[in-house]
Amino acid sequence: MTVFTTKISSLAFCVLSLCTLSCSSKEQPRPNILLVVVDTLRADHLTTYGYEKNATTPNLQALVEQDQMMVVQNVMASSSWTKPSMATLFTGLSPAEHGVMRLIGAGSKLEDSHTLAAEFAAAGYDTGCVMSNFLLTKRTGSGFDAGFDFYDDSTGAKKDPHRDSTAAQVSASGIQWLSERDPNKPWFLVLHYFDPHASFEDHQDVDWLDPNYQGWVSGGASTDVLREHEASCSPADQVALAAFYDEEIHAVDREVQRVVDHLQSQRQWQDTVMLFTADHGEELGERGHIGHTQTLFPELVQIPLLVRVPEAWKADWALPEAEGGGFMLEQLYPAMLNVAGLDLPPGRTLKAPEYVTSEVDFQPVRKEHLEKYVQKRLLRRGDFTLIKDRRSGEEVLFDHVRDPLMWQPLGADHPQWGIMRTQLEQHDWWEAR
Repeated sequence: MTVFTTKISSLAFCVLSLCTLSCSSKEQPRPNILLVVVDTLRADHLTTYGYEKNATTPNLQALVEQDQMMVVQNVMASSSWTKPSMATLFTGLSPAEHGVMRLIGAGSKLEDSHTLAAEFAAAGYDTGCVMSNFLLTKRTGSGFDAGFDFYDDSTGAKKDPHRDSTAAQVSASGIQWLSERDPNKPWFLVLHYFDPHASFEDHQDVDWLDPNYQGWVSGGASTDVLREHEASCSPADQVALAAFYDEEIHAVDREVQRVVDHLQSQRQWQDTVMLFTADHGEELGERGHIGHTQTLFPELVQIPLLVRVPEAWKADWALPEAEGGGFMLEQLYPAMLNVAGLDLPPGRTLKAPEYVTSEVDFQPVRKEHLEKYVQKRLLRRGDFTLIKDRRSGEEVLFDHVRDPLMWQPLGADHPQWGIMRTQLEQHDWWEAR
């Protein structure tokens, strides 16, 4: 009797084990991934980051208040301009590793074969991108379209890419692609919005310009006009620039919500992981510049990151904070693949970085823009940020906790100088090849 019971128990155990193995080996459905990138979007002008001057992001704020999105603080862009930062976002690699840091010629093309689009496509995802930045269009041969089944860059290919609002076109194209694809396959979609990039347009649905302002700033002012006045921006001019810049952000917020509404109406929202971020920020006359590329101060490299992960995949979301505090743009690539249950290619890791870096080595094409030729490196660890200008040799050290906008450099006798300088010199930075 005892033997019989043991045999029955053993058989039951085997059946149960096989069932458990079968159930556990069954793959969990993979989530859709929506990556929203807003060009030239600084974190400190979003309602979700405590900005109170204008209600720039009411829809994103509502998602945060409904606990549908979480706000990630202290995210550092890889660079203060588009191509190196977008290359990092698409590959999970630093500029030194992916090699992109030039407008044209050597160092201008994305050649890594393990882009996000390629990895998702290999895993059976439909892959789409609506690209509004003219630097990343297919006709430039930049390589950023590699791996995408669908790559609509029509908004970036227009005659004057700096003028007019294109946010509605980006959303419309993305929604159309979502509507026409196979509903039984997971998808990866990148929506790249250009609106906050100069020129800063005047939007009719909001009016945030001070009616008493009498200066030179106007909606849609050309980049040449902005460059002409950037060194002499008064406080009133800066406020006026910010008003139009904020109107552009508001337009993007409205259009992002239109995409969310579509996903909700099609019952896809519950299966969609969404990331909302930027490639870099924008200077609005604070330090004598309007635009980007020329510095590595917070207004250019402190970018937003809002994340939405449905309950079914929350256990697979990982974004570890750097040992010294903060996050890097490189970390979004492995986080997206990991939450989708995909293996990471060589050179990518979920491990937290030891410190946070950003760099710019921008060489303008037009001779009249030679003043924009900059070579700067930033290293941040703990409470301190060191920036080195490679052309002039100048180094500045900040306590960014006590001085978050980094206006007050620390003295030459500060004990952190040696530590920070050694780490900056030992880091692997981008170099011309």
